[in-house]
Amino acid sequence: MSAMVICVFILAFCIAYSIGANDAANALATSYGSGALKPTIYLLMLGCVCEFVGAYFCSGRVAGTLVNSVIGNATNTALEVTNGDALIVEGMMLSTSIASFAFIIVSVVFAMPISGTHTVIGGLIGAGIVGVGADQVNWPKLGTIVLSWVISPMLSCAISFCLIMVVCGLTLNKNISANWKLIWLQ
Repeated sequence: MSAMVICVFILAFCIAYSIGANDAANALATSYGSGALKPTIYLLMLGCVCEFVGAYFCSGRVAGTLVNSVIGNATNTALEVTNGDALIVEGMMLSTSIASFAFIIVSVVFAMPISGTHTVIGGLIGAGIVGVGADQVNWPKLGTIVLSWVISPMLSCAISFCLIMVVCGLTLNKNISANWKLIWLQ
């Protein structure tokens, strides 16, 4: 293996470790906190399998959006890479990865609640501004991404509110039999 492949492997491991240290509890805390699963091999295996499946099968569009849509102006949505620009793009991706890893690890050590996604987007924008200039950052696309960060918590709050109202209405109703309450509770 070449030295570059080994360096990329080590950096990928470091980034995966930092993201796992920061975000793994988000997926597993509910199962652990509710007592549904004990912190045994079942909880760890469930976390490993689900995190891998999500990262492997569902993250391609996110990564593609970041690479092809955020850096590149509104008229030219993908940064055209020629042989001379390939080093700039590689340098931008390397600096984004290292900065994201460092910031996430520091945040974990000091128990600061941060978002790995926000960290990577911020690193990518910083690298893009330095690497190709602020005019190549697709600000409208970035606005759409930031808007999704505001809308998704509000939407999930509304859906959760509606679901808990329905579940409480069906399980706390004295006119419904105990068997049906258990079925609705599930």
